[in-house]
Amino acid sequence: MQAKIFVALIAVFIIISIISDKRSKYQKRTYARKMVVQSYGKKSKKQSYKRDLVGKDWDFSSAQISSDNQIDDITWDDLEMDQIYCELNNCKSFAGDQILYSTLHKTGGQGNSYRSFQKKTDFFESHPEDRNIIWPIISDLGKGEDNYFLPAYLNNLEAFKIPHIEYYRFMRILLFLSVIPAIVKLNYLYLGFTCIVALINIVIYSVQKSRYEMYLNMLSSILGIMKTARQIVDSDTLNYENEFHDLKDNLSVFRKLLLKIGKPQLRTSANLSGDIFTMMESSTFGVTLWDFIQYDKVMNHLTEHQKELMELYQTLGEIDTAISVASFRASLPIWCIPEFCEDNLIAAEDIYHPLVHEPVYNTAVIEDGCIITGSNASGKSTFIKALAINALLAQSIHTCMAKSFILPPSSVITSMAVRDNVSSGDSYYIREIKYLKRIIQALNDEKPVLCIIDEILRGTNTEERLAASAAIMKYLNKRNCIAIVATHDIELTEMLKGDYSNFHFTECITDNEISFEYKIHPGPATSKNALKLLAYMDFPKEILDDAERLASDDESGAPDIYS
Repeated sequence: MQAKIFVALIAVFIIISIISDKRSKYQKRTYARKMVVQSYGKKSKKQSYKRDLVGKDWDFSSAQISSDNQIDDITWDDLEMDQIYCELNNCKSFAGDQILYSTLHKTGGQGNSYRSFQKKTDFFESHPEDRNIIWPIISDLGKGEDNYFLPAYLNNLEAFKIPHIEYYRFMRILLFLSVIPAIVKLNYLYLGFTCIVALINIVIYSVQKSRYEMYLNMLSSILGIMKTARQIVDSDTLNYENEFHDLKDNLSVFRKLLLKIGKPQLRTSANLSGDIFTMMESSTFGVTLWDFIQYDKVMNHLTEHQKELMELYQTLGEIDTAISVASFRASLPIWCIPEFCEDNLIAAEDIYHPLVHEPVYNTAVIEDGCIITGSNASGKSTFIKALAINALLAQSIHTCMAKSFILPPSSVITSMAVRDNVSSGDSYYIREIKYLKRIIQALNDEKPVLCIIDEILRGTNTEERLAASAAIMKYLNKRNCIAIVATHDIELTEMLKGDYSNFHFTECITDNEISFEYKIHPGPATSKNALKLLAYMDFPKEILDDAERLASDDESGAPDIYS
């Protein structure tokens, strides 16, 4: 009687433990999904990311896009696009992370994929019911490090097949055939050969298992893509598929495959967790080499429908990205949808830099090109970066940080954060002219080039700098190019009068303080502040006096530094 009570108590304890575990997991999942929904419209807290993982989709997709429809690494780094990516990235899945990264590298601005993405962003912005269901579903894909290798896996499916699968099929057939003599002869001694074959199969399975399970991790990611798509397509309450029709057809060829992928993947997970019954099942399948042969069938099916599988991954990533962009819009004080024109014109009203806290808004109309002059730290570089970043975002995520922003579909290329390179032996000036040369090489008659240059040719002497800068800028002005150049060389405004319009930034200086309004004004700069900044930073009086005297001499003739 006591034994029965003890067994009953054990059974009750196990049942309660199972129910408690399931309840805990349900509560955690419910809370996680609630947090996903509540994160909409909030600033991303991401500060960094692993570019080598996130960029794996772009590694492959960039080869399919012409160079004038993508930005290069120099421009990406000049504009601190890693920080812009983090600011934008509220994605909940690895696929969203990767598709957002790829999207920000594109400057197509008018193609079908651009219009489709624009439509999806607008849809999720105006359909919170769909957004609040789909975003948590997509978040279940997670951001496991192995998942980020999925684009490489999908683009090289043949390389991930198990080699010599015909040998495994032969050993499985041999195992079954070896049982027949024992049955026919009713003599169990014949099972000795069966045991030998089974032992060989176990050895094969044990040796290949680690490699197989590495492949199976990728199948787990693929299974997640298929299940996520199925949840969205099969929902009776969602309007997404009725609006866009880009999941159902691609998913249909994989519905029967879901079970085939799920079984071996489930066994691997159970082995890792120590589930004794599934481990016994796994050993049985190991003797028959069933998982290897099943994996080969799955891989053949995936290879046959590689295009549909890639489109499922990209569509789910695009959905996550579109919701993230809609969330980013909701976090901004001012934003607009860009307008595209046919003229080489940029018209920005209340434009600002997305990374600047409490930004100052600026308005300007630039035709063909302009020179921006002004004092140190007055806002020139921030303004031209804001123009370039907004030109990129206009043509990638259809969103600008401005009240209005008009531009032509254009390539965007910069020469800003130039540094010398000790490893290559390039001096500052050599690096600078290489940056400028790539701008010249990017010019074409079909598509305008928006080029942003900060402190042109500052790596050489004044006389040659002015001559070379003026010649390069005249060359750009005659081509299909909008050149925006920030410089301290006020002489360029006279040398290029009639070719370039002029704008400037200025400061307000009192005896004890220098303040900046960070507002753009028409015309060239009329003030200088380099020496005043030295005084503001409490440099020795001897230095200040000598600097003032030398500057004064320079205005009247050659200065004598030894007098």
